[in-house]
Amino acid sequence: MIPYDDITNGPVLKAAKLALETGNVNYVLIWFPEESENKLKNLFEKTFCERRAGKDVHGVTIDWYFETLSRLHRDRDRALYTCMKPNGLDVSPVVPKAERAIETCNAEEIIEVVPKTMEGDLRQHFHYVMEKRNYDVNNIIAGRAYVAAFIDFIVYLHNLNTSTSGEVGRAEH
Repeated sequence: MIPYDDITNGPVLKAAKLALETGNVNYVLIWFPEESENKLKNLFEKTFCERRAGKDVHGVTIDWYFETLSRLHRDRDRALYTCMKPNGLDVSPVVPKAERAIETCNAEEIIEVVPKTMEGDLRQHFHYVMEKRNYDVNNIIAGRAYVAAFIDFIVYLHNLNTSTSGEVGRAEH
């Protein structure tokens, strides 16, 4: 497991916020297994309705929404990693760089963390994530395929980085 578990600014939290902003639960559903969908939809609907009705005076509803999402995500049987622990956790430097590369669609953001001999392999993995990234938000299956590619890419980079010196930096091999 990568040392990125539950970061508060991670992709699940970003998806949860986007779901609330847009009113579309699909943004967050892709980060959970299909068997969790009904729970998540109910949680989202209650949170979204209370927020719109102005009942969330002190952020209690929103806090409850994020905490419940975090717990459900951590409880997944097959979870490779989750994304909502307190800020300041010692995060592998490769993870934010990888997320930034995916966010900007720019492999150059992450090239420096792999040995020069692995650059072609990295680009191939990155290209696969980019292919999966442009899915229709209402296609949950495609969204979950993107999440799987995203996680595989992060795990690949983390494992590659720790196996080649353990430090971020361009290794000239």
